[in-house]
Order: sequence, then structure tokens, then C-alpha cells
Amino acid sequence: MAYNFDEENFTTVPASETLNFEDGNITIDVTTSETLEELHPYGVLVFVACVWIIVAVLGIIGNSMVILAAVLSKHVRSTTNVLVVNLSVADLWTCLSLPWSSVAMLVNGPWPLASEFPCQVAAFMWHTGLGASLYSLALIAVNRLVRITRPLATYNMIFSPRKMVFIVAISWLIPIFVIVFPLTIGVGALGHDLLHDTCTDDELHPRAGDYNLAQTIGFYPIPMTTVVISYAVIYVHVRQHFGKRLSTEKNHDRVTFGVDTTEPSGTSITSSADVIEEHEEGNEKTRHFCQISRQQLQITKNLFFVFCAFTLCISPYFISLFIPTSEKFALFGATILIFNSVVNPIIYAAKHPQFKKVLRPMLRCKLDKIPEPSKTLRAIQSVRHREDKM
Repeated sequence: MAYNFDEENFTTVPASETLNFEDGNITIDVTTSETLEELHPYGVLVFVACVWIIVAVLGIIGNSMVILAAVLSKHVRSTTNVLVVNLSVADLWTCLSLPWSSVAMLVNGPWPLASEFPCQVAAFMWHTGLGASLYSLALIAVNRLVRITRPLATYNMIFSPRKMVFIVAISWLIPIFVIVFPLTIGVGALGHDLLHDTCTDDELHPRAGDYNLAQTIGFYPIPMTTVVISYAVIYVHVRQHFGKRLSTEKNHDRVTFGVDTTEPSGTSITSSADVIEEHEEGNEKTRHFCQISRQQLQITKNLFFVFCAFTLCISPYFISLFIPTSEKFALFGATILIFNSVVNPIIYAAKHPQFKKVLRPMLRCKLDKIPEPSKTLRAIQSVRHREDKM
């Protein structure tokens, strides 16, 4: 709708795409939801909104359980699992933003509340959670690369407890910068997107395309390249050194079995899959021992599955951001993306060698079956025992 102002009369005129300054008359174009061509029928929006609400509920429950598992059991408290829990926090953060977008879709018009601030906060949560997930996956891949291919001393030096605080902070600070900095220079806007009826970024902003490009460049290439290279190097390394293990066993060479002191269980892991990597530099007989247990390989494989699931879910959304003509597909790409927040806890419960031992008793409400209970869990069990005696 456009408004015509003159010295005597105030009238509304049909929407115009130009500003006219003639004889004291000013025609101002104001875009509303009524002047927009709807990308999706209302029935489609209702269906997608229901899907988002279901995903939000399941994602909040699933990721909260992963986080709670780390609180209740020391069994999952390792350096790698700090990043796994951080990934669950990012997924939980994203899921908490989904109900607001569902409200926007069900309304199918202007934002219904007096303030758009809740929608703007939800948009910020959506984008930062997505970015933190990507960078967490990249950091997990680097963690696995160092753990599998380098000596244990190197791993402990790089991923020390103090440095882990910095590493986790980086996984959040980069997405926040990618989302906030363009806004400070007038590129894009967060809030109610009238085009897609969601709480994301405003696609009607004059520089919305530049903002989408900034997100794509800031979130996608660096983490994805890091992950692909890391797992490729791990694959080559494992193939080479397991071949050497078979050869050395046949020749009756000395094989030393090691213990990964970074694992939370604190027990010795002795397996036929343990390997010692020996390096000889020139004439010096310097040996670097890199212990690879079967459990470490299972953890790496599980986290690679998490990456594959995330890639399948996120790629359609980022492709839709990169291609300007794919506006109608963006909502469906985002719907595919949010399913990843539900998939990850399922993968952990089904396949992760450490988390499944904690999550399965939690699902059955058998807290006494949780291995290596933490002080928090022991306190809960103590309270329950007292209540049972009363």
C-alpha cells in the first residue's frame, strides 16, 4: 500500500514502486504482506509449522538428554565429548528458536505481537546455532585427526582443558561475528521475514542477497573443507597402519599395547586393534608412539556419520541461499536442515561407544545402571534412597 500526502488531503493510493515529488505531493511505497505474492499456500505453511514444532520438541528432549548424560556420568567426559556436547548445545539452541518461526507461519501475515524483538532473537539463535554446529563438526574432525595420527603427548598438548575453553568459544564467536558484523554496516536484517513467514533474516531487505552470501561464505566452505580433509587423512592413515600391523604380526615384531589416558573410564583398553606407529628420522632411532584403540576408531566412525547426516541436511538450505531463483525451495531446505537436530542424539544412542552406555539406561529410567556415576547422579540417587525409606 502507498500513501499520498499533500497540503490538504491524506489519501491512500495503490502500491507504487516509485517515489513521486510533484506539486507538493509525495507518494511513498510501503510494502506489506498484502502486497506480496505468496510463495506457499497457507496449507503448506501450516504443515511446515507443525513439522517444525514436532522437531523442536524432539530436538529439545534429545539434545537435553545428551547434555544431561555428560552431567550424570564421568564415562562420557573426554576431550572429544566436550565438542560433542557443544554440538548438542548448538542443536538445542537452534531448536529453541523454531516455535517462533512456527508462529510466524501460522499467522501468515504481519508479526502478531506488539514487538518484533522475540522474532529477532529467534533469528539470531537460528543462525548462530547453525554456525556453531558447523564449526563444532570441523573442530571434532580436527580432534579426531590429531588423536588418530599424532602421538598422545601432542594430542594432550593441543587439546588441554584450558585450550578446550578457547576452542569451544571459537566455535561460537565466529558465527556470531558472521551474523552480527554485516548488520552493523547495513547489510541485511534479522526478524520477521514476510517473504517466507519465518523468523530468520529479512529477504525483503535491499541487501538481503549480500547477507545470504556472507552467511554462505562464513559458514560453509571453511568448516566443510576442514572436515573433508581431516577424515580423508584419517582414512588413509588407518589403512596404511593397519596394513603395517598385519605385516608386523606375521614377522613377530614387537607390538606394544597402549592405554589412552584421555578416556574417561580410566581402565586399560587392550585390543588386537591397538597399533604402535614407529617413525625413524634419518639415522636417529627416535620413536613416536601413537596408540589407536578399537574404541577410538569406533568413536571416529560414529562422528563421521554425524558429519554425513549434517551434510545431507544442511546442503539443500545453503544451496537455496546461494541461488537467488530458489526462493520457493528455501523453506523446504530449512525444514530438511532442522531434522539434523533430531538425528544426532539418535546416532549417539545407537552407535557411539560411550554415549550409548549412558543414554540407554536414561531412556529406561534406570539411573542405577549408568556407568561411572558423577557426584550429581550420586546425590540424586541418595535423595531417592532416602525417600524410599520414608
